[in-house]
Amino acid sequence: MTLGLRDLFYAVCTEADGVETYGTPKKMAEAMTADLSVKTADGSLYADDTLSESVSEFASGTLKLGVKDLTPEVLAEVLGQMVDQNKVVWAGKDDEPPYVAIGFRAKKTGGRFRYVWLLKVKFKVPSEKYETKGESIKFNTPDIEADFTARKKDGRWKADFVGTEESDAAKTWFTEVPEPAETITEA
Repeated sequence: MTLGLRDLFYAVCTEADGVETYGTPKKMAEAMTADLSVKTADGSLYADDTLSESVSEFASGTLKLGVKDLTPEVLAEVLGQMVDQNKVVWAGKDDEPPYVAIGFRAKKTGGRFRYVWLLKVKFKVPSEKYETKGESIKFNTPDIEADFTARKKDGRWKADFVGTEESDAAKTWFTEVPEPAETITEA
Protein backbone atom coordinates (compact mmCIF):
# COMPACT_ATOMS: atom_id res chain seq x y z
CA MET A 1 0.00 0.00 0.00
CA THR A 2 1.33 3.42 -0.94
CA LEU A 3 0.06 6.85 0.06
CA GLY A 4 1.63 9.18 -2.45
CA LEU A 5 4.16 9.70 -5.20
CA ARG A 6 7.12 12.07 -5.35
CA ASP A 7 10.70 12.66 -6.45
CA LEU A 8 10.48 11.74 -10.14
CA PHE A 9 13.98 11.52 -11.65
CA TYR A 10 15.51 10.40 -14.94
CA ALA A 11 19.03 9.46 -15.98
CA VAL A 12 20.15 9.11 -19.58
CA CYS A 13 21.29 5.59 -20.42
CA THR A 14 24.14 4.96 -22.85
CA GLU A 15 25.17 1.59 -24.21
CA ALA A 16 28.53 0.37 -25.44
CA ASP A 17 29.15 -3.25 -26.39
CA GLY A 18 25.89 -4.37 -24.75
CA VAL A 19 26.67 -2.72 -21.41
CA GLU A 20 24.39 0.08 -20.19
CA THR A 21 25.67 2.95 -18.05
CA TYR A 22 23.84 5.97 -16.67
CA GLY A 23 24.40 9.68 -16.38
CA THR A 24 23.68 11.61 -13.20
CA PRO A 25 19.98 11.53 -12.30
CA LYS A 26 18.05 14.78 -12.85
CA LYS A 27 14.68 15.90 -11.53
CA MET A 28 12.11 15.25 -14.27
CA ALA A 29 8.96 16.90 -12.91
CA GLU A 30 6.60 17.00 -9.97
CA ALA A 31 4.90 13.61 -10.07
CA MET A 32 1.14 13.09 -9.96
CA THR A 33 0.68 9.50 -11.21
CA ALA A 34 2.80 6.59 -12.39
CA ASP A 35 1.04 3.64 -14.01
CA LEU A 36 3.22 0.61 -14.77
CA SER A 37 1.90 -2.25 -16.85
CA VAL A 38 4.03 -5.36 -17.28
CA LYS A 39 3.74 -7.79 -20.18
CA THR A 40 4.86 -11.39 -19.72
CA ALA A 41 5.73 -14.19 -22.08
CA ASP A 42 3.92 -17.29 -20.92
CA GLY A 43 4.17 -20.92 -21.89
CA SER A 44 2.60 -24.15 -20.73
CA LEU A 45 3.69 -27.71 -21.43
CA TYR A 46 1.25 -30.56 -21.05
CA ALA A 47 2.30 -34.18 -20.65
CA ASP A 48 0.32 -37.23 -19.60
CA ASP A 49 -2.90 -35.22 -19.84
CA THR A 50 -1.83 -32.68 -17.21
CA LEU A 51 0.11 -29.44 -16.90
CA SER A 52 3.74 -30.50 -16.57
CA GLU A 53 5.61 -27.19 -16.87
CA SER A 54 4.53 -23.56 -16.71
CA VAL A 55 6.79 -20.59 -17.39
CA SER A 56 6.07 -16.87 -17.12
CA GLU A 57 8.84 -14.37 -17.85
CA PHE A 58 9.08 -10.58 -18.06
CA ALA A 59 8.82 -9.46 -21.68
CA SER A 60 8.38 -5.68 -21.57
CA GLY A 61 6.25 -2.99 -20.02
CA THR A 62 4.58 0.35 -20.46
CA LEU A 63 4.75 3.40 -18.23
CA LYS A 64 2.36 6.32 -18.15
CA LEU A 65 3.40 9.32 -16.07
CA GLY A 66 1.08 12.13 -15.06
CA VAL A 67 3.06 15.19 -14.01
CA LYS A 68 2.41 18.79 -13.00
CA ASP A 69 4.46 20.08 -15.93
CA LEU A 70 7.27 19.03 -18.27
CA THR A 71 9.77 21.71 -19.18
CA PRO A 72 10.80 21.97 -22.83
CA GLU A 73 14.39 21.17 -21.79
CA VAL A 74 13.40 17.90 -20.08
CA LEU A 75 11.17 16.93 -23.00
CA ALA A 76 13.98 17.68 -25.45
CA GLU A 77 16.40 15.45 -23.53
CA VAL A 78 14.07 12.46 -23.08
CA LEU A 79 12.70 12.71 -26.64
CA GLY A 80 16.02 13.34 -28.43
CA GLN A 81 14.98 16.76 -29.68
CA MET A 82 17.24 19.68 -30.61
CA VAL A 83 17.60 22.83 -28.48
CA ASP A 84 19.13 25.88 -30.20
CA GLN A 85 21.19 28.74 -28.70
CA ASN A 86 17.96 30.67 -27.98
CA LYS A 87 16.63 27.70 -25.94
CA VAL A 88 13.98 26.98 -28.58
CA VAL A 89 13.19 23.24 -28.71
CA TRP A 90 12.84 21.80 -32.20
CA ALA A 91 10.93 18.54 -32.70
CA GLY A 92 11.63 16.64 -35.90
CA LYS A 93 10.47 13.49 -37.60
CA ASP A 94 13.92 11.92 -37.26
CA ASP A 95 14.28 12.52 -33.48
CA GLU A 96 15.53 9.44 -31.64
CA PRO A 97 14.58 9.33 -27.97
CA PRO A 98 17.41 7.89 -25.86
CA TYR A 99 16.90 5.16 -23.32
CA VAL A 100 16.67 6.57 -19.81
CA ALA A 101 16.19 5.17 -16.32
CA ILE A 102 13.19 6.51 -14.37
CA GLY A 103 13.23 6.68 -10.58
CA PHE A 104 10.66 7.76 -8.00
CA ARG A 105 9.43 6.99 -4.51
CA ALA A 106 6.02 6.43 -2.94
CA LYS A 107 5.24 6.97 0.74
CA LYS A 108 4.18 3.99 2.83
CA THR A 109 3.03 3.76 6.42
CA GLY A 110 5.48 3.68 9.33
CA GLY A 111 7.85 6.32 7.92
CA ARG A 112 8.90 4.09 5.03
CA PHE A 113 9.01 4.66 1.28
CA ARG A 114 8.94 2.38 -1.74
CA TYR A 115 11.82 3.37 -4.01
CA VAL A 116 11.70 2.33 -7.68
CA TRP A 117 13.99 2.63 -10.71
CA LEU A 118 12.89 1.37 -14.13
CA LEU A 119 16.24 0.70 -15.76
CA LYS A 120 15.65 0.98 -19.53
CA VAL A 121 12.81 3.26 -20.63
CA LYS A 122 12.09 4.96 -23.97
CA PHE A 123 9.55 7.80 -24.07
CA LYS A 124 7.05 8.55 -26.81
CA VAL A 125 6.07 12.03 -27.99
CA PRO A 126 3.16 13.07 -25.77
CA SER A 127 -0.18 14.46 -26.86
CA GLU A 128 -0.87 18.05 -25.85
CA LYS A 129 -4.09 19.78 -24.90
CA TYR A 130 -4.76 23.50 -24.59
CA GLU A 131 -8.01 25.04 -23.47
CA THR A 132 -9.21 28.59 -23.04
CA LYS A 133 -9.96 29.85 -19.55
CA GLY A 134 -13.66 29.99 -18.76
CA GLU A 135 -15.67 30.88 -15.67
CA SER A 136 -13.74 28.42 -13.55
CA ILE A 137 -10.07 27.45 -13.58
CA LYS A 138 -9.19 24.08 -15.06
CA PHE A 139 -5.65 22.74 -15.00
CA ASN A 140 -4.34 20.83 -18.02
CA THR A 141 -1.46 18.64 -16.91
CA PRO A 142 0.62 16.50 -19.25
CA ASP A 143 0.84 12.73 -19.45
CA ILE A 144 3.79 11.06 -21.12
CA GLU A 145 4.02 7.40 -22.08
CA ALA A 146 6.99 5.12 -22.47
CA ASP A 147 7.95 1.52 -23.08
CA PHE A 148 10.42 -0.23 -20.81
CA THR A 149 12.49 -3.35 -21.29
CA ALA A 150 15.26 -5.33 -19.63
CA ARG A 151 18.90 -4.28 -19.80
CA LYS A 152 21.19 -6.22 -22.13
CA LYS A 153 24.04 -6.48 -19.63
CA ASP A 154 22.17 -8.49 -16.97
CA GLY A 155 18.50 -8.86 -17.96
CA ARG A 156 17.30 -6.69 -15.06
CA TRP A 157 14.45 -4.23 -15.67
CA LYS A 158 13.63 -2.76 -12.26
CA ALA A 159 15.22 -1.93 -8.91
CA ASP A 160 12.71 -1.88 -6.03
CA PHE A 161 13.42 -1.11 -2.38
CA VAL A 162 11.29 -0.43 0.71
CA GLY A 163 12.91 1.40 3.60
CA THR A 164 13.28 4.63 5.53
CA GLU A 165 15.09 7.72 4.29
CA GLU A 166 17.98 6.77 6.61
CA SER A 167 18.52 3.39 4.88
CA ASP A 168 21.83 3.03 3.04
CA ALA A 169 20.12 2.38 -0.31
CA ALA A 170 17.79 5.38 0.14
CA LYS A 171 20.63 7.82 0.82
CA THR A 172 21.98 7.49 -2.74
CA TRP A 173 18.77 6.47 -4.55
CA PHE A 174 18.48 9.73 -6.49
CA THR A 175 22.18 10.59 -6.83
CA GLU A 176 22.95 7.56 -9.02
CA VAL A 177 21.03 4.73 -10.63
CA PRO A 178 21.60 1.74 -8.34
CA GLU A 179 23.40 -1.39 -9.46
CA PRO A 180 23.11 -4.79 -7.78
CA ALA A 181 25.26 -5.18 -4.67
CA GLU A 182 28.10 -7.68 -4.90
CA THR A 183 26.16 -10.19 -2.80
CA ILE A 184 22.85 -10.98 -4.39
CA THR A 185 20.26 -13.17 -2.73
CA GLU A 186 17.43 -14.50 -4.80
CA ALA A 187 14.06 -13.47 -3.35
